[in-house]
Parts: sequence; structure tokens; C-alpha cells
Amino acid sequence: MTTRDDTGLSDDTSLHADVETYYQNDAWHTRRCDSPEPFASGPSRVRLIAIGVEVARWNGLCHIIRDIDGTMVEFNRYTTGPYPSRSPGAGPRHSVARAGLEVRR
Repeated sequence: MTTRDDTGLSDDTSLHADVETYYQNDAWHTRRCDSPEPFASGPSRVRLIAIGVEVARWNGLCHIIRDIDGTMVEFNRYTTGPYPSRSPGAGPRHSVARAGLEVRR
């Protein structure tokens, strides 16, 4: 199998398809991290988080939830399979501090 590194992206850009829920321009948005455009937007944080959870579950992706100031406050990893769980695959929800993640803005 051959790998190619001719994506035309700079070295600091990584391709990943995690789902992210964030606040911008007085509204909540949910998008795939490999796309600059949100696939859902609206005034309700809870509704947009729920949409992000469903998309992440369907696709076996991670769901990143950011606060109004852009700080990552929650990180959930979901798995796929014949009987996917309705809860994050790695157990309880992970705070950024426990997951040891670096916050990118």
C-alpha cells in the first residue's frame, strides 16, 4: 500500500474528521473538523451538542465540545459496531485536564 503526502496542505494542518461543537458569531455551530463550514447552527447549545453526539456516534468519531470562549471543555470518543453504545466508548466523559489534551484555538 502506498501513502501519499501531496494534499497541498501546510505541515501544521492535520486531516481528521472529528466533530466539534463551538460558539461563534452569537450562535452555536457543529461541524466536522475537516470542514470549515458547520453542518448545523442555532441558538441552543444543548441541541447542537445533541446533533454533534449523534453524528459522532454514527461515524465512530470523537466529539469535541468548546465553551463560549473557545476552551475545550469536553472530549468524547464514540465507537461503531453492530451494537454501538449510546455513551462514549472510553467510559465516562473526559475533561480536557484528565485526557491530557492540548487546547487548540
